Amino acid sequence: MIVYSPLTLDKLASQRLLRDEALAISALKDLPNILFPVMFEEAFINGYTKVLTAMIPVWPYPYLSVGRMIENLNLETLKAMLGGLDILIAQKVRSSRCKLREINWRNGYHHVYDICTRSYEGLPGFMTQKQPMQNSPGCGVKKELKVTTQLELIEGRLDESAAYLLQWAQQRKDSIHLCCRKLEIQGLTKAAVIDIFNVLHADCVQDLELRRLRIEDLAFLNPYLRQLNNLLHLTLSHITDTLSDSEISQLPTFQCLKSISVTTVSFIYGNLKGLLRCLKKPLDSLSITDCNLSQSDLDFLPYCLNIFELKSLKIAYIDLFYFHLEPLRFFIERVGHSLECLELESCGIQDSQINNLLPAISQCFHLRAVSFCDNDFSLLFLKELLYHTAQLSQLESERYPAPLECYESGVIRSHRLENFCPDLLDILRAKRKPNEVTFETTKCSKCGGFYIYDLETQSCVFEI
Repeated sequence: MIVYSPLTLDKLASQRLLRDEALAISALKDLPNILFPVMFEEAFINGYTKVLTAMIPVWPYPYLSVGRMIENLNLETLKAMLGGLDILIAQKVRSSRCKLREINWRNGYHHVYDICTRSYEGLPGFMTQKQPMQNSPGCGVKKELKVTTQLELIEGRLDESAAYLLQWAQQRKDSIHLCCRKLEIQGLTKAAVIDIFNVLHADCVQDLELRRLRIEDLAFLNPYLRQLNNLLHLTLSHITDTLSDSEISQLPTFQCLKSISVTTVSFIYGNLKGLLRCLKKPLDSLSITDCNLSQSDLDFLPYCLNIFELKSLKIAYIDLFYFHLEPLRFFIERVGHSLECLELESCGIQDSQINNLLPAISQCFHLRAVSFCDNDFSLLFLKELLYHTAQLSQLESERYPAPLECYESGVIRSHRLENFCPDLLDILRAKRKPNEVTFETTKCSKCGGFYIYDLETQSCVFEI
């Protein structure tokens, strides 16, 4: 059954007013501030572009975020809002009502009423004249208006809306500060990269994703990457070319980097030390997925000084069956005082190997989430693992593999999982009250489905 919530009075009022765009525009001068966010949302989603243009120069709050509504952003809607900004820029004396200083075009959740209460540090509460605005730390520029966005360069091209925004900002660079918080480059053309970095301020980029690039692409990007002085999050994905030691040493050093995520990157094999040398400050999060690692890579982990404050460690889809895991145990021991999330998924870890890690895991008293799915644990050693994690009182989310006894000649026996799980849960309940716990089988090779037993339903459910 689908339950529909009744429309609020402010939404009904906005919808009624927007039936006549001319009337809605003329009413803006007398519209209560509290109705602006609701009316903006209705106009944005339903394409009332003339109303959007008229609302920008009289926006009564310092901040305007498109947020989740960005899914409804098309070129005409973007042009309408930028047209409103052009009117605002051209005004010698602003309306006493307008306090707009920043528009956020990033994709993220912002409740429509958040923009009414959001504080804006350093911004006067009442503003009638054009005044320079101090942007966030690291931007180093003062402009009248700030436009915060994210850019995706897919197959070497920006989509038409992003390209239009970039061109618009370039033509108004004396008045507009284009602040790109997240930059994704998936394949590139040199001209597009040059255009982007000619407009945006590199110090603003905090999140960088590099996907499906070649060695020559990385070499071309290096001078630009060195400008990202405030980069916090770096993602490398599907880079299948190998790099020599000298080429890896040319990767830039990032001063503020807090997280690294590496997925399907060939050059990491035997070169984890070279990759992590780019760190200047302690890392918060390290994720390595679907990569080939060498024993020397694991051996290096306990000796990398800038990951001893790690809060999140993920190693997934990496075959560790033939590895000696003592270095991983030593590393977990070293970060046990700070580690909050530990994921060792689809690593082919056997009973004896997990047994080697248990003393270290049991000392990670700040762990809030663990996942050991898709590893080869017998029922006996799975119970041993649970005896250790039962001691971790801060755990909120736990994912465990179904024991090997749930399989017979490659076939999943879901009834066995349903029989085992109550006793497994009792191990946890004997020490603490578990919050979110699941036991999951591997995926069926024929249908791709798997069985999951969770604490909430306490039953075995098939999922795809």
